[in-house]
Amino acid sequence: MRVRFAEFDLDEANATLLREGRSVALAPTPFALLCALAKRPGTLLTKDALLDSVWGHQFVSESVLKTAISDLRTVLGDDPRQPRIIETVPRRGYRFIAAAAPAAAAHLQPQPLPPAAPPAVHDPAFIGRAAALQRLGRAWDAARAGRRSIVWIAGEPGIGKTTLIEHFMAGLGPVACGRGQCVESYGAGEPYLPVLEALGALCRGDATLRDQLRAVAPTWLLQLPWLCTAEERDALRRELAGVGPERMLREFGELLDRYAAEQPLLLVTEDLHWSDRATIQLIDFLARRRGGARVMWLASFRLAEAVALDHPLNAVRRELRLHGLCEEIVLDPFSETEVAAYVAGQSPGLAQDEAFVRGLHERTDGVPLFVASVLKEAEARTQLQGDGRADRLQVASIGIPENLVAIIDHYIARLGGEQRSLLSAAAACGPEFRAATVAHVLQHDPDDVAHTCDELVREQLWLSAARPAAGGDAAPYAFRHSLFRQVLYERMAPSARAQLHARVGAALERERDAGVPVPAAELAMHFDRGRQPMAALRHYVRAAQAALQQLGSEGCVALTERASALLDQVPGGPERDELDVAVHTLRGVSAVHALGTGLDARAAFQRAYELIDRQPRHPMRGLLLHGYGFLLSLRAEYGPALAIAERAVSLPQASEDPVLQLAAGIIHAEVDLVQGRPRAACNWAERGLAAVAALPDAPDLTYVADPEVTLLGMLGMELVQLGEVEQARARLQQAHERARQLRQPMTRLVALWYDALFSVRMGDPGRVAEMAEGMDALVDEFALAQGRTARRWFRGWADARRGRALEGHRRIREAYEENTRLGMLSGGSEVLGYAAEALLRAGDLEGAERELRDAMQVVQVQGERIYLPQLHLVDAAIAHERGQPDLARAAAQRSLAEARAQQAPGLELLALAWLCDYGMGTEEDRRAALALGDRVPQARSLSARVLERAGATSPPPA
Repeated sequence: MRVRFAEFDLDEANATLLREGRSVALAPTPFALLCALAKRPGTLLTKDALLDSVWGHQFVSESVLKTAISDLRTVLGDDPRQPRIIETVPRRGYRFIAAAAPAAAAHLQPQPLPPAAPPAVHDPAFIGRAAALQRLGRAWDAARAGRRSIVWIAGEPGIGKTTLIEHFMAGLGPVACGRGQCVESYGAGEPYLPVLEALGALCRGDATLRDQLRAVAPTWLLQLPWLCTAEERDALRRELAGVGPERMLREFGELLDRYAAEQPLLLVTEDLHWSDRATIQLIDFLARRRGGARVMWLASFRLAEAVALDHPLNAVRRELRLHGLCEEIVLDPFSETEVAAYVAGQSPGLAQDEAFVRGLHERTDGVPLFVASVLKEAEARTQLQGDGRADRLQVASIGIPENLVAIIDHYIARLGGEQRSLLSAAAACGPEFRAATVAHVLQHDPDDVAHTCDELVREQLWLSAARPAAGGDAAPYAFRHSLFRQVLYERMAPSARAQLHARVGAALERERDAGVPVPAAELAMHFDRGRQPMAALRHYVRAAQAALQQLGSEGCVALTERASALLDQVPGGPERDELDVAVHTLRGVSAVHALGTGLDARAAFQRAYELIDRQPRHPMRGLLLHGYGFLLSLRAEYGPALAIAERAVSLPQASEDPVLQLAAGIIHAEVDLVQGRPRAACNWAERGLAAVAALPDAPDLTYVADPEVTLLGMLGMELVQLGEVEQARARLQQAHERARQLRQPMTRLVALWYDALFSVRMGDPGRVAEMAEGMDALVDEFALAQGRTARRWFRGWADARRGRALEGHRRIREAYEENTRLGMLSGGSEVLGYAAEALLRAGDLEGAERELRDAMQVVQVQGERIYLPQLHLVDAAIAHERGQPDLARAAAQRSLAEARAQQAPGLELLALAWLCDYGMGTEEDRRAALALGDRVPQARSLSARVLERAGATSPPPA
């Protein structure tokens, strides 16, 4: 049959498909399927009819037909939703709908040999096989030159052996090629089946080959009865009576020598692991045959099955390689980079999502067939979403495509009962497992389990030896493919899976008690899936603590979220209350890290706080009260925060518990500082540091931030308010040094934050910008929600001081609004003060006044007074710029009064400096400034000009 349809020419006899005159690579099964459809255009062919026509008497499922149709459509560029070549008739079959016409005949005749076309190794659609193509090209060149070549292509199912062969053949152009396919048989298969298929294909393309068979290989001609008449077959049987198999070997060698004398010959045999012994013997004979021949025999096989079945191919491979008589190409899975390249070529939108590409590689282990199939499912799901947003796609949620399930089910069916039982238990263990764990689960002898695992490793299909981790603690076995494990796992009944998980959890607990490192999260997962919620909760708490200690706040959020859901499955009682407090305390801490001070963190802390009366001696009570009080203060809920502090010192044995003393000290110090009580705040901070020193061990990393660094930063702020500038600077230096030692991101952020606040008060834009840059790096690397806004308003403050006032104001205002949306309201009056100062520097007096009104509103609502003296000075500066000296003097006097009310010499000196600078200070103000400078000499650096103006004989012009 030769037909033309669309842009294609189909030649069944020569097994070729051309697109606009160029060869198209198409595997044998889809090619046969295309021929079956094209022979009956416009006719519905049922699924059963196609299965019988293409697969004959082999038992295959409809999913195999569906996969072949999908592959065929891909090659033809035919959209199943708008078909132009093959139409699907739902639940019945398929119809060839393209207009078909006879095509011009094309004969494969011996002709002068053209130069070999180089394989298309740079084709972007063919990823990761350039080196293999080059090796095949060199082997073909050797065959063309008269050196017989035997090349094996080995690899696991789906690795791309057939695709490589097709791509190689497509690059060769029109050459003499005989192709045969081995099929799985139960019992002794037909001798030379793939070789006879290849000879039949060659005969259909070259009529002269039949005569050569009759002349030099009659035993082979007898095996191809359709090439002879009945009389010729009878004559051959009489002629060859009593001939042994050795003659068939010799005849075939002579046939190839003569045929290849006219043109080089390529023989292709696929799935050699299913071949009969006679075919393997024939390959061995030809490889050892003396003399040259322009023949290349290319054969593919699954290495795992050849090993598992103890196939005679193994011995032949070893012997031929030993004597240099063959070449073996073992195909490896795609690397993550190659998966990314493949996705980019097939679906550019998905390729932009690095997490998707990484997840695709992990889920498929880089096996090309798995990659292609799962990617196709992902593309379909993305299209169903309708918005093209691939970044929302989770690879783990994509179901296993039907064609892969059929392949994996085939291998599951071949497992023995003991192997399947072992692998099912191992699948419940996870991607990696220890033989001892499986032995305990199955109540089998550990040595027997290890022996069976070793056998499965040697088969190279189900298991491999796991890579040892540092310290040699890695599990010794791992599933080779996660999809194989998933199908095996899903084939178990839910009740059976639950029982296995419970047994695995118990086995792992025993191993952990014996000193084997077992992650708490792994134990929690097994008891959770094993329907033992109380045991799962205990391990979830340990896992969440470990996640926080390893700076994994997002992981802790996920663990505590699952644990919170499990609490409803546990009956009430003291143990549940204890776990409830622990779960929600850890959730609150991790949510502050990962999500900021929003309602999620507040609700978690509140739930744990409500239970503290029933668990007054809970080991996490100090962490809870510190975290909740700190959160409330950041949300500007200062009254409830102080109530938490009072609760801390009222709990049983609070006076003897440094953790509770620390919680009270840090909350009081923060609230007193923000509300304008720097001396009280300083005292509380010192008490908090004393409590830190009394802790039996270093403070736990599960605090929102290291308490010592937080207290040192607070002390720096409190001391600068009091005018003790050098002491403040020394405390901040201590905070930086400890933060660097701890290497905890949130703690380093806190140190930078307080240093930036200090540098604002010192009027140092360079230092403030440096701190903002440091915050930038931490926020970007560790996704710290708290620092996203602060870094921007500090940068805006520095910009405004460096001549970019409007740009600075934009940064400050945007950061303030985002911070408000996140619920972090503390310090809002100060940030709005920065915004007012920026607009004042830009000459926008009305805008500055609006920002100032907003700041004063925050002062009134939240009771924040930390920046109130500076806000009054901004008010004074606005009045001065408007030529309203009386209003300016009154605002500056309010600043002075507020500073004195706070007992903050540093702030008092600022107010006096402003009055003297603008010629509004009285003689009493100047004397007060001089006296204050003498009493608090470190405060001189806050405003050097104040002392100069205070000593002048006459005030400068107003």
